Amino acid sequence: MSLIICLGLGAAVLFGSATPSGAAEFLLRAGDLEVPAGTVVHGSAISVGGAANIAGTVEGDAVAIGGSVEVTGRVEGSAHAVGGNVILRSTAVVDRGASAVAGTVYYEPGATVGGTQVQPNPPPPIPPGHGRGPMPFPWLYHLPGESWVWGPVPLFILQWMLLTFYLVILASFVASAWLVAVLFPGLTARLAQLIERDPVGTFVAGILGWPLTVVIMVLLALSVLGIPLAMLVPLALLVALQFGTTAVALLVGRRVRRSGIALEVLVGAVILAIIFSIPHPVGALALLGVSTWGLGAVLLALLEARRSRPFPSAGPPASPPG
Repeated sequence: MSLIICLGLGAAVLFGSATPSGAAEFLLRAGDLEVPAGTVVHGSAISVGGAANIAGTVEGDAVAIGGSVEVTGRVEGSAHAVGGNVILRSTAVVDRGASAVAGTVYYEPGATVGGTQVQPNPPPPIPPGHGRGPMPFPWLYHLPGESWVWGPVPLFILQWMLLTFYLVILASFVASAWLVAVLFPGLTARLAQLIERDPVGTFVAGILGWPLTVVIMVLLALSVLGIPLAMLVPLALLVALQFGTTAVALLVGRRVRRSGIALEVLVGAVILAIIFSIPHPVGALALLGVSTWGLGAVLLALLEARRSRPFPSAGPPASPPG
């Protein structure tokens, strides 16, 4: 329960109540995001785990991760949806373009994209009970009726059990990342600097790190003395992933709100946990990418530490001749 409370507090710190009118340089919300008519957002409007309803003006991009983007106003940048649809109503004006990953872009007659009116493609009617809210967990609503050893189990009990288990995992990820940032702030900041300095190099190192872990386990398992060490390799991998993903969370949180390392990691971990919750394949790909970046940062940090370690000298330096 304390982990779930921690997750809720982190979300509350990051995502305050939406301002109904006025201007903002950057607008980020967990759940539904509303930009009412007459509101000007001087930057991008991003919704994580919900829908973005744009009735006013967004001077940047309108993005929904895990939801749909519905535009009735104007977006001076682009409209993007990941795990949802982009719906452009008849009054919508999008200056650049519109795209949807794992979704569809729908146009109503009169919608303008890139300065030209597009061919109508009206969205299908929304079924009752499926509004613009956050995307549900699909794997919770398509479970077969199962009978366990002790008898039949109602479907809603299985749904709640899986949902509770999943929330505990996400809350554990947030809490452990925050704890690592509190206990090891210097190491977390160093790993984050490695990723920021060389994002391509750390990602490539992470890609190479996955098969390297398997090779090390196999080589150790071939010898009797190395079998205990081979069993420790998965544990070392989990530790490396914990430190690496904490560094990624630090970078994400720092982009949103600059503060202390612990709070930045908490904010970033909450955002990553929401992104990981997006249904397949978006959430799974995000989890794989973050893990790969984190693993690569740890491997590069170990290599740099190895290179910077001085070689041991054979003995005391010789005294100069008298």
